[in-house]
Amino acid sequence: MHISSPPGTARHHATTALLLLTLTLAGCGGGSGSNPGGETAPPPGAGAPKGFVTCKDYDMKDMAVAPKTITIRNNSEGQIYPVLATSTNAVNEWVQGCQRTTEPFPTTEVYKLYVNDGQGIAPGTQVTITLPLFSELSPGKYVTWWNGGRVLLADRNKRLRGSEDKPAATPADVECQGQGTACSLSTYTSPVQFQEDVFAQLSEYTFGDSIIPAGQSTRLLKPENVGYNISYVDHVYMPVAIGVRGNPYIGYSGSAKKLGEFRSALGRFLQPGGLGEGWPVYNMSERRLPGGYNIFAQRGGYLVEDPDVPVKPADGKNPPVLTVMQCIAKDGACATPEAQRGMQWGQAVQNIQDLWGACVDWGSEDLSAYTSKKYPQDCPAPLTMRDNMALVKDFFAQNHQKYRTLYASGACQGSAPPTHVAEFKYWEAVKHIYGWVPFNEGCGAGANKLVDTKANGRDHAYVQTLYIEDLQYNYKQSAVQANPKLAFNPYVKLIHDDLDMSAYGFSVDDAVGFMSELGSGLVFTVGGTPGLENEKSFNYADGFSLGLGVPLSLVNRQNVPLIKKYGVCALGADPGDPNCDKDKQDVTMPDNSQISGFRVGTVPSYPVKVRFTDTEDNVYTVLVKEKFAKCTGALSGCPSNKATIVDKAACSVVTPQGAKHPKSDTWCVNANPNQARENDQAVIKNHLSYPDPVKYLP
Repeated sequence: MHISSPPGTARHHATTALLLLTLTLAGCGGGSGSNPGGETAPPPGAGAPKGFVTCKDYDMKDMAVAPKTITIRNNSEGQIYPVLATSTNAVNEWVQGCQRTTEPFPTTEVYKLYVNDGQGIAPGTQVTITLPLFSELSPGKYVTWWNGGRVLLADRNKRLRGSEDKPAATPADVECQGQGTACSLSTYTSPVQFQEDVFAQLSEYTFGDSIIPAGQSTRLLKPENVGYNISYVDHVYMPVAIGVRGNPYIGYSGSAKKLGEFRSALGRFLQPGGLGEGWPVYNMSERRLPGGYNIFAQRGGYLVEDPDVPVKPADGKNPPVLTVMQCIAKDGACATPEAQRGMQWGQAVQNIQDLWGACVDWGSEDLSAYTSKKYPQDCPAPLTMRDNMALVKDFFAQNHQKYRTLYASGACQGSAPPTHVAEFKYWEAVKHIYGWVPFNEGCGAGANKLVDTKANGRDHAYVQTLYIEDLQYNYKQSAVQANPKLAFNPYVKLIHDDLDMSAYGFSVDDAVGFMSELGSGLVFTVGGTPGLENEKSFNYADGFSLGLGVPLSLVNRQNVPLIKKYGVCALGADPGDPNCDKDKQDVTMPDNSQISGFRVGTVPSYPVKVRFTDTEDNVYTVLVKEKFAKCTGALSGCPSNKATIVDKAACSVVTPQGAKHPKSDTWCVNANPNQARENDQAVIKNHLSYPDPVKYLP
């Protein structure tokens, strides 16, 4: 008997998505039925509709891949200017996966689609853009719309294009339809993305996945899912919510606040005496704040010549990227060109620098450029916090030592690390810690992974969990609330408490970040939930993924399905069916892809009744009585309420003829509620694992 294992997921900023597609429930029922995989594809050779692309499947047979859509809804009080952009790739893995080839098909230009160029879309209107997997511009030259795309939502028609952007024809298979507005697309090509001081919130998406199946040498396109993330970890400017199209059981991620309410919260965060006093802002006439990594990484950066910035030194030199509200307000302390360029952080950031200077031993290094505090006599932190910070510092010191070893072995470019990271010192250490990124400059993005680093007998999982729960979220601790100078990263409180968002507040946050779900497209809204298919906010803690074991005979057969359809009902939620006696399986799974489970998340209440149908038309019914308890100790002992989550006696497997299946009890009794971290992520997700479908049980 094979019991399912928790699926793996992609990290924040990843451009690939889940191999095991998951579905998320944010309510009860879903209407008359849905096909999350998108429009039903016509048989290959039957004259595919516009936007369909013919690819090769697992068995090298033709399959028609339907386009996906991006809908943008403006719920704000003013005009919105949407722009979509592709990415550049030395190797285009999505085209490779479609054509089952190893040809690189490099893409050297960014393609940008401007919606109603210069006009945008008015309040209360929306547009839907239909994107094929790719557009073939000429033999062997492709624009790939699905891999690593960006959606820029601006509220001012400024700085959206640069001198590098050149007009181009919009491919005929890319279409746009408006609701309450016209929708025309203007296409530009560019070697670069968008400039830093644009009046916009950036989001990212990836449609489908490209994998190398076990036993095969060429990539395979898995087109069913949609991946998405709002870049609040980098900056915060505007309330954007993202939901899935064609899958009504997925709650939205991001913010559905009204624009005015959202910006008022940003203003309160920056007020004197608050946790964010002196937090940097971008050199713009509207508040846009950098994340906890960018306050360090973008310090010292300068903008290209721009007359329309509030802080512009009179000596004619380029203005800074970051500044503080004192300079925006023309405070006298920021009157000279030197002060205007130098005042790029205030008290909140100085508190962070003081903590690292006074509470961690840096040996004989001169820290006077960053703090006047002395170690250890000036450290205000409790002993536990000092020890935690010291462990994190030692962890990155060990990673840096491994980095130097990589260079010594000849595995990186050049004979020695770049000068700024040649030695382990305060400034670069703090930058890497707040970005939670390894030292691998010159060695490649996948080199010297933090997951392979240990320090003082502690592994990556231990250190990362401590970093998240005890440091990044330390604003919840009573000692920090009594003394704000102990706040490790005030930006986390801004994202999660002040703005009430389930979104990344830092790069390895355990809230909702990059998501990958079954769907036919995405919906982006600004300033509210209208337009979303599900108006409830998603989070991992409220739900679980139900997974089946994959029979050994099917492990390497990516095109053999296991589940036909499923549905979930919360008991007592529907007055017409309070006991969920009706079979409400209203989500149909793709019939040409191996998907061994689905996610049940953000349910209105427990208990919930879950039903699904396998490929032999057996109907499975599972009763989940209560929510998974939060894991507070070793994963092996979690969840603490494991014995009471599932009512095994209420479980059944019924044949197509309506009789109890002979192996029903064997399948039901092996329910296994468990919790796990996936890959190198810190977030703990809930799983309800079951054996293989009954057909494959001994």
